[in-house]
Amino acid sequence: MVDDGSTDSTARIVEDYMSQGININYFFQENRGFASARNKCLELAKGKWIVIIDHDDICLPERLNIHNNQILNNPNCGFFFGNTIHFSSESSEIKRHFDGFNIESIKLGQEDVSRSLIESGCFVDSESVMFNKEIALEYAKFNESFRYIADYDFFIRMGFHTNFSYTKEVLSKWRIHKSQATENMKLIYKVENIKLLAGLFWIKSFGFIYKLHIAIMLLKSFLRLVLRPNS
Repeated sequence: MVDDGSTDSTARIVEDYMSQGININYFFQENRGFASARNKCLELAKGKWIVIIDHDDICLPERLNIHNNQILNNPNCGFFFGNTIHFSSESSEIKRHFDGFNIESIKLGQEDVSRSLIESGCFVDSESVMFNKEIALEYAKFNESFRYIADYDFFIRMGFHTNFSYTKEVLSKWRIHKSQATENMKLIYKVENIKLLAGLFWIKSFGFIYKLHIAIMLLKSFLRLVLRPNS
């Protein structure tokens, strides 16, 4: 567990569990953002597979068993994900993540899945993810310059190096906060998306036609930033 500079009672709560003999590896660092915390987890983790869950989201009881079956049934894959429930303090279920995507038609093979993520948006919900640690350490890691889209960027880059596989089963719940939709956050998100697309333009394996497609996406993103910065 990596504590990214929390100022609440997280440390005391974790220490209470550890004092009861519960095996938790706890690491505190000054606040550097969630991408830095994820990279520290990669550095410290001893196992082969990494599962993501953030501080106020909920893992469902069968999640790890489902992931285990995904590994056994898909030995050629290094990245797995599933469906999630979005909820809030007002509603136990606002929607399910796959509701917004035609998930069965999305290509998940190596490199194809990177293109799918670029074209369809982030159909992978972070709190449903499990991935191979060695692939991440060698080729991807999390870009710490991103405040909000580091996961999306990471998923795209992982897709260049492994096949993805998914389950329709719900693995986790994502808690939605009103503070997640501030105007400043929307502006930063748009700026980061432009930075992401600009970096993807230089991927060597993309041909001229696909680079032209990215350039058009980049232009549209820039126009949205200029014309509707806070929408």
